[in-house]
Amino acid sequence: MENLKDASVGEIEKRAEEIRKMLIETVSKNGGHLGPNLGVVELTLCLHKVFDFSKDKLLFDVGHQSYVHKILTGREERFSTLRQRNGIGPFMDPKESSYDPFISGHAGTALSAAAGIALADPSKKVIVVIGDASISNGHSLEALNNIGAKLKNLIIILNDNEMSIGKNVGSLSRFFGKLMVSEKYMSFRDDVKAIINKIRIVNRVSDTLERMEFSVKNFFLPLSILESLGLKFLGVIDGHNIEELTDTFNKVKDMEGPIFIHIKTQKGKGYSFAEKDQEKFHGISPFDMKTGSTPCKTKTYSSILGEEMVKLGEEDEDIYAISAGMVKGTGLGEFFEKFPKRGVDVGIAEGHAVTFAGGLASMGKKPYVAIYSTFMQRGFSQLIHDISIQKLPVRFIIDRAGIVGEDGKTHNGLYDISMFTSIPNYTVIAPTTCDELVEALEISKDFNDGPMMIRIPREISFLLENDEKFQIGKWKEIKKGKKYLFIATGSMLKEILSIDEQLKSKGIDGTIVSAASIKPFDEKYLLDNLDKYDNIFVMEEAYEKNSFGSSILDFINEMGKKKLINKIAIENGIVPHGKRGELLEEFGLKGENLIKRIEEKIDAGKK
Repeated sequence: MENLKDASVGEIEKRAEEIRKMLIETVSKNGGHLGPNLGVVELTLCLHKVFDFSKDKLLFDVGHQSYVHKILTGREERFSTLRQRNGIGPFMDPKESSYDPFISGHAGTALSAAAGIALADPSKKVIVVIGDASISNGHSLEALNNIGAKLKNLIIILNDNEMSIGKNVGSLSRFFGKLMVSEKYMSFRDDVKAIINKIRIVNRVSDTLERMEFSVKNFFLPLSILESLGLKFLGVIDGHNIEELTDTFNKVKDMEGPIFIHIKTQKGKGYSFAEKDQEKFHGISPFDMKTGSTPCKTKTYSSILGEEMVKLGEEDEDIYAISAGMVKGTGLGEFFEKFPKRGVDVGIAEGHAVTFAGGLASMGKKPYVAIYSTFMQRGFSQLIHDISIQKLPVRFIIDRAGIVGEDGKTHNGLYDISMFTSIPNYTVIAPTTCDELVEALEISKDFNDGPMMIRIPREISFLLENDEKFQIGKWKEIKKGKKYLFIATGSMLKEILSIDEQLKSKGIDGTIVSAASIKPFDEKYLLDNLDKYDNIFVMEEAYEKNSFGSSILDFINEMGKKKLINKIAIENGIVPHGKRGELLEEFGLKGENLIKRIEEKIDAGKK
């Protein structure tokens, strides 16, 4: 670990400049979360100067703010491998370094984890840097309520950069908003308004009142609410002022906690393009350092979703689009601009998003909830209790399904098929082409037979000429072959078609089926063709356990049939970071390794 104990202000400033340069160079080549890390350079350096993280513990929420911490804890030489296969990971991970005490890919986990760590060992200082709207996440609020005054060794730092992944939903001032509804304040406010209404300068005085209300709120509320929860409040501190940061940390180092420090930082600081476009540079693909521009993007499933949602929104005023802090990431940016009253970003609150959509559906509206697969896991209870039991027609767009690539094991979407097929009343669709996505969305508009899930990968859209339209519960034969049957859902249709000629050259001539309808699946096609083929393969970009293939096996057993079904899926649900294509091949879902996997299963069936 880098020793900064005796570093002067000037030396820390110089080190900050070096680190910013390293961050910009590395992320421009590999992609990653640039803006959040540029904003916490001085903050992280000063924490490392004051505290000893070979003993004390430092957690980040979300962990994409931890790049500087990685550089300072023995990973600088390998930092150029950030987000690459076998390189430095995108988030904190105890398996990567002992200086990372807890894994952190999803928002809202650090305070709860820190509370457990602090309680387990009171001799250690436990510091949490929390930002990017994570403080307003329900998980974080539950932790704050539970922490109370019990944990004397806990320090919470709010990294307030006034910017989350998208525009903050629910600001810190609203989070601390209870003072504004106190009886005394409301009485005072009503008295002032009564006076205002009697005079002719309403607008000017009203503006003054609003400014005063904002000032009162921001001055009193952090102190009032946090201290009522048992935390000592300090702030607001300039997060780029090294002297101020160091002095503050030295003061709290020996204080009894829990302590809450409010620090203001600038997201993207030190790189003009990131300062001007904070949302773009929050998480960005490789870019040109000199211009800040990224390569022109081809159409993805997410962008096609966005285009179609706008069309559906124009046709039907009952359609609502709901995001959980990922409006642009899920392709909904244009819908939110065109229909601001029907585009709702609930922030990092997936459980709330699900139940909120259920409320809309119960009133005859047509909600579409677009959430990354990995984050949809956070709303599992609501999917059952609030949607399934009532059979409400909510449309769930599960984005980033399957292997996501560089964001790694905390972000891969490998469990959604297991989730949705195991819950009653859901229709589950994994379009195999971009046309099928459009057709599925068109069907979904007037679909009222319960909730629907539409699954899309983090992938460039795949187009295939086929006159047969998508139908729920029906599969499509794409190519006729002998002896072997390949049932492919989602992205796997593209992968099996791409190796078809190589398989034929090896004597494996198979019928290829597009199986976009996972639940219900095409029982008639399956029963009609079960005995025609020596080997049947079910192919999906998901975790093998409780999968689409498992559903087919269960059905065959229920029908009293005896047939070997070969599941081609991901055998281990923990997939590391790396380029998506490389990982697909490594895990046997693409190219030569997919061919080998098919051959191995055929050979095993002959024994």
